[in-house]
Amino acid sequence: MKTNFNTRSLKPASLLFSAIILVSVAFTSCTKDKANTSLSAYVQVANSAEGSAPQDFYLDNSKVTTSAVAYGQSSTFIESSAGDRMGAFKNTGSATTNTSVNLSLSAGKYYTVFYVDGNTHTTVQDDRTAPPSGKARIRFINLSSALSSNVDFALSGGAKLASAIGFKGASEYYDVDPASSFSVSASGSSSALVNIPTTIQAGHIYTIFVSGDTNATVSYHLVTES
Repeated sequence: MKTNFNTRSLKPASLLFSAIILVSVAFTSCTKDKANTSLSAYVQVANSAEGSAPQDFYLDNSKVTTSAVAYGQSSTFIESSAGDRMGAFKNTGSATTNTSVNLSLSAGKYYTVFYVDGNTHTTVQDDRTAPPSGKARIRFINLSSALSSNVDFALSGGAKLASAIGFKGASEYYDVDPASSFSVSASGSSSALVNIPTTIQAGHIYTIFVSGDTNATVSYHLVTES
């Protein structure tokens, strides 16, 4: 009787032990998944170099863009492990590096890397904070090698938003009404060099960059960040 009693009592104990093991494994798996996600950074690339060939972008010698990025265009965000990474722009289909990019990526952060006139580059960190209800959020970047002076960005016919933005310089973000239009002028001037009509929408974040290697070809481009 004693032996039979012990045998029967082991069954629920064994089931309980097995259940504990399964829960522990599941918890560990979920924890690892969260840890892996937290170690990711996100990189978008854009081509602001007038006259350039479409660009492929590489991280640590591996091509990460699914299609070449033509002048004025941008890629989607590419997930990458955080830490120090080596980026490179190459003409699509070519093994020759046009410019190398030293990246220090922080986990959970977003970045845009621009290919710029003269086979150069610049990198900016993106702010993914959502705009207030009913507003769009926008940032301005000057990537035109033709603009010899700093430039101002303003609402069309309205308030100046960003002042004295030099070549490869970026403004802060601004909350604006949907479908706002903007203008670019030489710093201190009221004469627009470029007018920027947009169809930006509430709830989204954008970057507008100006580019062009001659005064006659200075233009603007809209990048949707979210």
